[in-house]
Amino acid sequence: MIKAILFDLDGTLTLMDQEEFMKNYIGLLAPRFKQYISPDKFAKQLNRSTEVMMKQPQEGKTNLQTFFADFTKATGLTYHTLWPVFEAFYTTDFPALRLLVKLNPHGKEAVETALQNGYTVAIAANPVMPLIAIEERIRWAELSPQIFSVIPSIESFHYCKPHTGFYAELAENLGLQPSECLMVGNHPVEDVAAQEIGMQTFYVGEPVEGIQTTYQGDISELTRKIREGSL
Repeated sequence: MIKAILFDLDGTLTLMDQEEFMKNYIGLLAPRFKQYISPDKFAKQLNRSTEVMMKQPQEGKTNLQTFFADFTKATGLTYHTLWPVFEAFYTTDFPALRLLVKLNPHGKEAVETALQNGYTVAIAANPVMPLIAIEERIRWAELSPQIFSVIPSIESFHYCKPHTGFYAELAENLGLQPSECLMVGNHPVEDVAAQEIGMQTFYVGEPVEGIQTTYQGDISELTRKIREGSL
């Protein structure tokens, strides 16, 4: 029996050109660190350390700790020097990127319908950004962060998608078994990976050869299933 519905953000609750968004994101972020490291070197190391964080989780370390262990080793810059700059960026500059993001009205409707029908809802975006940024991205979907029982972030989670540890941690934070959760997302690998630990999945998008999922279709189809009680 499904008790919680877990929603991805980008491409699911909101719509964007990922390449354009990342170009502008780095373009705003990198200059913030120019007194310590050139924007070009910063951008390259940011990508490298993010890849390490996503692909090489460290036992007992949060994603933030894994990221900074690699970033500081490569640059010689300390967490105490860097983190306040990141925080200032996410507070003042990051909200401007909303201009590159479109609302998926069917996504908002699905979340609200799930709540109205007694489901717990959680965010299941990749926890590669701090909580302040993920909450901002939730607001871009015209939803309140407060309605979500769990919001994974770089500070609090120890794994990234598609690692099954991410989904196990999400279920644990909800106090549920994986089999009681439905993962909703548009990525045929990162989001459908939830099935590996027993979650059901709703793949948002056109069928992909070789990918098996519990449900598939437009997110408005999810809303219909919730209303019908057919999950």
